[in-house]
Amino acid sequence: MTEILILYGSQTGNSESAAHEVAAQFPTKLAPLLKNNVDAKPTVMTLDDFLEMHHAPWTPIIIIVCSSYGVGQAPLGARRFREVCDALLERHGYNVDDSKTKLLEGVQYFLLGLGDSHYTTFFRNPTVMNEALTACGAVRRGALGKADASGTGEDEQGKVIERWVEGMWSELAKVVNELKSEEGQLKNAQEETWKLCLELFEDWRPVNSFAYGSLALPAVMVVLAIMYHFLFMDS
Repeated sequence: MTEILILYGSQTGNSESAAHEVAAQFPTKLAPLLKNNVDAKPTVMTLDDFLEMHHAPWTPIIIIVCSSYGVGQAPLGARRFREVCDALLERHGYNVDDSKTKLLEGVQYFLLGLGDSHYTTFFRNPTVMNEALTACGAVRRGALGKADASGTGEDEQGKVIERWVEGMWSELAKVVNELKSEEGQLKNAQEETWKLCLELFEDWRPVNSFAYGSLALPAVMVVLAIMYHFLFMDS
């Protein structure tokens, strides 16, 4: 079973709705295009939950749906992910052709960006994410989706989203059908991303044994203390 992460950041709910709609269409749109011995399941979460709650579990295939907010900033659910992207670009440069690193080699991603062309920073946040992922060795598949809230007619945002999603399925099926295991390599990407988060965020705290086991020993001590109380202490 191939897990495909669908990650989103959304200020008004449009990106979130699009992400869940993509996941809902897996059985009818993707499954019929897969080989007999191949299956895939979607997992939907915010970009920040991907970092904070799940410790950046990079998978070989990722779908990102995200907008810009304010003056080219990240929306709710994607602000820390954007900071990570900014840091990666600062370290590896904005000239993605000359400064690739191997951090995310093995990751293939699809990216649908939302925004409003009335703002001068239209599409800035999805652009930064795309540049950062590419600079780190990830490969974008398919077109970079650009859904404009100010679009009209055939360029109306909802229609653009529908066309992008519909056009994604054949390419996504091709990637899934040809997928090779990158588990060991992406485990390193997970650990390096987590280390970067520890550097960037003062309030970043490990929540399980993955993050260097800092909470594992205290948890064991608590369990042992409780067992001792019930086994050896008088009531």
